[in-house]
Amino acid sequence: MEKDVLYIKELALGSHDAFKRLFMNYFPKVKYFIEHLVKSEIIAEELAQDVFMKIWERRERLVTLESFNSYVYRMAKNAALNHLRHKYIEESYLEDYEGETEQTIEGDLYAREMELLEKLTVGRMPKKRKAIYEMSRREGLSNDEIAIRMGISKKTVENHLNLALKEIRKTLLLFASFFI
Repeated sequence: MEKDVLYIKELALGSHDAFKRLFMNYFPKVKYFIEHLVKSEIIAEELAQDVFMKIWERRERLVTLESFNSYVYRMAKNAALNHLRHKYIEESYLEDYEGETEQTIEGDLYAREMELLEKLTVGRMPKKRKAIYEMSRREGLSNDEIAIRMGISKKTVENHLNLALKEIRKTLLLFASFFI
């Protein structure tokens, strides 16, 4: 984060090296984020490149940013949303439903973002908690079945599930409060 502040200041002055460093650090993350929203690696790469093109074009304005990370992800989200809107309109040809379409696309995009955040949060959990959560939510096993399979008590399973759900709720609430 502190390095980002320095790079942003240098970038605002036109430093190609600072842009390159920010690009190398953030491009893979931005592309990955967009790819999970638009479900296409090729389109995600193009949209991520567009995001960084706009960052370069608007570099003088970046000095006032409090969080480059938030800024770049907001741009990525908007690029993906705009792409999905455009794609839907091209496919539908029905102008009567444009207002309804935007709400549906935004809802779908929001649901995909939430799903991605859940997956990322679960991926960072300790091994045992992650395994218990996935057995419960992905495989549909009961707490008793998980306890037997893992050779632990039902209470331990419940504790791990409670901690996992608490962690996921915290992440989703932070995300929701940021974008709402």
